[in-house]
Formats: sequence, structure tokens, C-alpha cells
Amino acid sequence: MTQKNITDQLRAQFTNDLAKFLGEKYDCDVCWTAAGTLMIPTIDANGDDRWVKFSVIIPKEASENEGTDGYSLAHEYQLKREAAAERRAKAAEKAAKAKEKSEKTSK
Repeated sequence: MTQKNITDQLRAQFTNDLAKFLGEKYDCDVCWTAAGTLMIPTIDANGDDRWVKFSVIIPKEASENEGTDGYSLAHEYQLKREAAAERRAKAAEKAAKAKEKSEKTSK
């Protein structure tokens, strides 16, 4: 079996499992829109019809050097989230100080 066949088979297996899970969990139609891509209908907080898209991607190789190692990518994402949270906290603190200063000068 070629590497492409193995990858296609793995993608199909996970996509089938995901389709079955989503259909049962959300009791909805699961639409196959491409190989390895599913979409399900939903309704947002405003009552509007929306779609959620799921893509199953099998990288050719799991390699830290290629940026396809899941654990490395998860670690990088966590670091980015922490940095963003820190920036938001600093911005909120700065805004609060500016508001406090503005209130003091307006008295």
C-alpha cells in the first residue's frame, strides 16, 4: 500500500468516525463537502442559521522541524494564548488607570 493510500484510509476512518459522532451527538445532518471535510447546521445565539465546518487533515509526517508535530503545535498555541491574555490584562489595567486619572481630573 502506498503512503498516499494509507493517508487517505486514515483520513476516511477519522472522517467517518467524526461524522457518526456529530450526527448522533447533535441529531443533525452531516454534510460531506470535500474529502475529509464535514459541515453541520446549527443556530447561533440570535436564532440565525449557521454552519460549523470540520476538516480532517493528516500531515504527511509528524515532524517538529516541519511544524506538524501535534504536541509541539499545542505547546506553541498555549504560549501564544498566554501571551495574548497577558497583553489583554495589561491593556485593561492601563485603561483602568486612564479612566481613574480622568475621573480625578474632572472633579
